[in-house]
Amino acid sequence: MPDLTSEDIHGLIKGYFKHALSQSIELAHILPRDHRYDQAGEIGYLVNRMQELETQLAHRSWPVSVQSEAHALLGTILPRKLAPASERFQQLCQGILRADHENARILAAMLAGNYHEAAPKDPMFAGIVVTDPPAVAGDETVAPPEPTLASIAALFHAYKAKHDWVKKTAADAGRVLSLAKSIIGEKKLIKKLDIEDVKAMRDALGSLPPNYMKLAANKGISPKEAIAANTGGPVLSLKTQDKYFTMFRQFLIWSNQEGYLDKVPGQGVKIAGSANVDAGEKRKPYSKEQLQAIFGSPLYTGHQSEKVRHKPGALISRDGKFWVPLIALYSGMRMGEIIQLLISDTKTQDGIAYFDVSKDEDKTLKSQSSVRRVPIHKVLIDLGLLDQAKGSGRLFPDIEKGKDGYYSHNFSKWWGRFARQIGVRTKDTTFHSFRHNFKDALQAVETPEYVSKALMGHANNDVHAGYGTGPTLSVMKKAIDRIDYPFEAVPAKQEPEP
Repeated sequence: MPDLTSEDIHGLIKGYFKHALSQSIELAHILPRDHRYDQAGEIGYLVNRMQELETQLAHRSWPVSVQSEAHALLGTILPRKLAPASERFQQLCQGILRADHENARILAAMLAGNYHEAAPKDPMFAGIVVTDPPAVAGDETVAPPEPTLASIAALFHAYKAKHDWVKKTAADAGRVLSLAKSIIGEKKLIKKLDIEDVKAMRDALGSLPPNYMKLAANKGISPKEAIAANTGGPVLSLKTQDKYFTMFRQFLIWSNQEGYLDKVPGQGVKIAGSANVDAGEKRKPYSKEQLQAIFGSPLYTGHQSEKVRHKPGALISRDGKFWVPLIALYSGMRMGEIIQLLISDTKTQDGIAYFDVSKDEDKTLKSQSSVRRVPIHKVLIDLGLLDQAKGSGRLFPDIEKGKDGYYSHNFSKWWGRFARQIGVRTKDTTFHSFRHNFKDALQAVETPEYVSKALMGHANNDVHAGYGTGPTLSVMKKAIDRIDYPFEAVPAKQEPEP
């Protein structure tokens, strides 16, 4: 085998960079003309991609896709593969990552219109200029690059994040797509995805350690390295595996619907045990004894302080922690829907007080059907809830946003601790159990299904649902006020001090 010189490697890297830059010039011309194109989303993806590449460079971590590219480049000048541990191979892998990083930076600059930033800044590529014009109808030019897993994943994420997803879902999907690019290879042509790729994603999800998807990006550990180091260790929960695999399938289905895939590969591939996810992890309503323990606890009868609410004391704090569980029990609203309520969302029409469950720039909802009006139960009114709804701002300002940007983040953690402290926490019950209690209570008083769906924010797919405006506020008020629960302890309204 002839000796490879540093100049040989630099020549391969520069050729690779020129080809990639030529494709970016094409993309900068084509993408803005695509009706699915989202400029901020695409640039955001490239910025995140640059950060990912910087992490890999800092840790000298070469993804499988980069090593495959290195072997392919070497194959143009060598008769057989070079040892991955060799200095020249390592040099080439590093160069490929530097080329990818510089190319991503230049493409982001071009998409933003900052062409004064489009010249290479990395010393390795200084002076390289690619002037090939983008394809123009009628000209005899090289065909535009074929869509890859990475390019279509970027389009998919930008489109769904803009039209369908809340921030948390977008973040989860971003992690799934990053995993797919690492496991399958970001440069793989989208049209060549097959059942083996789907199986590879399934197997990777079944072997990753818990929290890898959220934490590993900060550690420079590739999925394959994490899997190899996790021999016999704990893995992602079955529910989490199923969620992430479903997100990957949604990407494949969207790619097929948009014409990038002729068919959805691996439709029969499943997560082992996924059929038991719903049955094994379905939440149950709180029992009569659990409800008695919750609403007969020091949180409602008197506690030591605002921070210590599971131990008896003389204080009753009528803040968010006091009201949110009660509202959940008597309205069926989701935790996030309650906590993000504004005082202005408590309205009155024809003498009926109700919650206006809606969405704005600081509020999110699960789906469009979640937008609704929910009459306030007479028990909540008797307990003085409407006295809380005076002034302006948020109804429960004491509950602050969590690090993930959701008001429910901190409260959810607090509720888990509190439920454990008062002895009601089980694997089958969570805060969402109040919603199950509410649904059961509606059924117990024989509430019509269309009224029940309207109150709970469930989509009504019945053919008749497309006609009319749904149940009136008075009909829903009568139904909700009939709800009662078999426990005695109800917190008394706190009278103001003289």
